[in-house]
Amino acid sequence: MDEAAIETENNRLLTSDFVAASVANFANSFGMQMLVATLPVYVISLGGSQTDAGLVSGALAFVALLFRPFMGWLTDAWRRRPLVLIGTSCYGFASIVYLLGSSIPALLFGRFVHGFGLSCYTTASNAYVADIAPYRRRAEAVGLFAAAQALGLILGPVIGFMIIEAIGFHNLFYFSGGLAFTAFFISIFARERRNAGSIKRQSWSLRTGIVSVEALPMAWMALCMGMSFGAVSAFIAIFARSRGFQNPGFYFMVQAVALLISRIVAGRLADRYSRNLAIIPGFILATIALGLLPFARSLAYFIVSASLFGFGFGAAQPATMALLIDRVKPEHRGLATGTYYTGFDSGVATGSILLGMVSQHLGFAVMWPIAAACTILGLAGFLIGRRPSSSATN
Repeated sequence: MDEAAIETENNRLLTSDFVAASVANFANSFGMQMLVATLPVYVISLGGSQTDAGLVSGALAFVALLFRPFMGWLTDAWRRRPLVLIGTSCYGFASIVYLLGSSIPALLFGRFVHGFGLSCYTTASNAYVADIAPYRRRAEAVGLFAAAQALGLILGPVIGFMIIEAIGFHNLFYFSGGLAFTAFFISIFARERRNAGSIKRQSWSLRTGIVSVEALPMAWMALCMGMSFGAVSAFIAIFARSRGFQNPGFYFMVQAVALLISRIVAGRLADRYSRNLAIIPGFILATIALGLLPFARSLAYFIVSASLFGFGFGAAQPATMALLIDRVKPEHRGLATGTYYTGFDSGVATGSILLGMVSQHLGFAVMWPIAAACTILGLAGFLIGRRPSSSATN
């Protein structure tokens, strides 16, 4: 094989391992997004309050945040694939708990299982994609992998409500569980790329097993993105209805379509030119999207805001993840990925809770500009994180 053929093979992205990982990511996202959209309705149907619905919804992120730092270390100390399989199986078992449980405590237990699985799967699967991605196509690989997740985000809520309207919640749980176990089966065929004998295992400690210091600038960017994402996810429906739009689902659909397109295109730009070509415009677009919302009194404003937010978030997220991979050693990718998602989970919780308090006391006209300001602050992490690190390797 000549040098040109070797170079082409080394830069090939759509390998069987990458395709298997991406299809599994879509199946997991599809099943999860069906439940994210419909579980609050199920809680109310069981006689629960809106507070109960919020508790069940928020338990997932809280549990994931609780386990995330340890999973980052374990992904490095062990291997990626076992944690991917454990996480995916937890998705399936959580659906079984939802199916058998008919009370709020039972649903909370299901969310605990689901959140534990989320901390395993998202940390290990993203580290795995970093392992198998060609060096020159990292951002594109992360973008395509995230695009598979975005496709699940588009289809999940719509299909979920169609299922419960047609055949009920119990059949929804069968369907989501089936998707999770399908993802588990597909993930079996994704081969581990790291040689077990080459893994440098390090004992867990408070100093080395909680966060990756090199990942902190990117974790800050993830936190700022998470705050905007949490605010939009929690309050856009309430805000849209307060402006006279009774079906705010269109915002999420437009946002998800823009997200899908952006994640496919922006990754290539970030690889071909530079990370900042995706990161800087991404943060600016998301900031503008949130800044437009206080003025939104027509459908056109909401569509523009949803489009800009989808394009902005979809451009910035894969590029920041690629920047993270650039800066850390391969044996530290799991911990770094865990640190990144700890920042994002923290941002989602902060955006949902603290900005919710702002909206309650000062109104949405104040909350959305504050959310926009929090988003643009993420560029401070970029200014630090873009500096080259001598510890990173291919």
